[in-house]
Amino acid sequence: MSRLPGVEVVVIGAGVTGAASAYELSKAGISTAIVEAGEVGSVASGASAGGVRQQGRDPRELPIAIKAIQRWPHLEQELDADLHYLQEGHVNLVEFEADLPAVEARVKREQESGLDIEMVYGKDLQELVPGVAPHVIAGSYCSTDGHAMPPWVAKAYTRAAVRHGAVLYQFTKVTGLMIEQDRITGVETSQGTIACDWVINAAGAWGRELAQLAGIDLPVETRALQMLLTEQMPPKLKQVLGCVSKQVSLKQIPTGSYLIGGGWDGSVYQDRRFGRVRSGSISGSAAHSSTIYPLLKQSRLLRAWTGLEAIATDGVPIIGPVPEVQGLLIACGFSGHGFALCPQIGVIMREFVSTGEPSTPVDELSIERFR
Repeated sequence: MSRLPGVEVVVIGAGVTGAASAYELSKAGISTAIVEAGEVGSVASGASAGGVRQQGRDPRELPIAIKAIQRWPHLEQELDADLHYLQEGHVNLVEFEADLPAVEARVKREQESGLDIEMVYGKDLQELVPGVAPHVIAGSYCSTDGHAMPPWVAKAYTRAAVRHGAVLYQFTKVTGLMIEQDRITGVETSQGTIACDWVINAAGAWGRELAQLAGIDLPVETRALQMLLTEQMPPKLKQVLGCVSKQVSLKQIPTGSYLIGGGWDGSVYQDRRFGRVRSGSISGSAAHSSTIYPLLKQSRLLRAWTGLEAIATDGVPIIGPVPEVQGLLIACGFSGHGFALCPQIGVIMREFVSTGEPSTPVDELSIERFR
């Protein structure tokens, strides 16, 4: 097998997580290679709802989200790219009185954690979100949340990493990990071997398969999550909308189209590297989103597609080293809500490589929590 130039770190996967990690590493002067089996930003990042939110996070990942959102307003300038980033808030709607106490309690906890978030009720909610269904009684509102375009972000991070010296191997499969005396020494790929000291598993839906090459059982499963796109409509909705009692993530993108997610399942064809939409999920998503935002009933659906996501057993990402294999780092299992975290995840990966200790504690997100 041919030998490719050796590097300090090989990042496997060029979605937003892998691309952000490669950028932070190469910017710090750490020689880096990115190995991507397909096209940059084409799998999970190609079917992300694009929400950049802090509210509603598991407490273990909230500190990462808060630090990441501090980076987002400056990313377009930093990466020299249009990311379609808009910081116009996220509102998690409440339809029923029975759901209100739990949402109010969650908002109070997040306020105590330092998040700028508030409850909005009745007429104030209708003024904040024109077009929201009149039966919706309240919402939790975080003004510093927002949204962006995930494929653009993945590609922008990758281009910036390459400008800083990273090497990109696109359409290149990883076929093996080289391990000697329980330490990473290199990566075997379809183009040749790459000697390295570190491997970052940011392979998303193929993260478990990659971990198995090192004898590690990564507790994630693959799901095909659906996205819908409507025709263009007049500008109306600024915030990203979620809803306690509905499967919905709704936003109006700069073109005027509405982008609708929310975790609706498609069918997984992992061997073929794609998922397929289900008619029941399309109708279900349309019903849920138009119930809370009736203006959608006036629009036509233009496109439906899926992206393969790695869902961790407990729905929270797996981040950090693998004790059994020195030099192997995990950044996987983001469970459909990792996009917003990517700026800080990149920093965390760089800090693991350079100092061994990230500035944002991630012990509770380690693979060790499953053992």
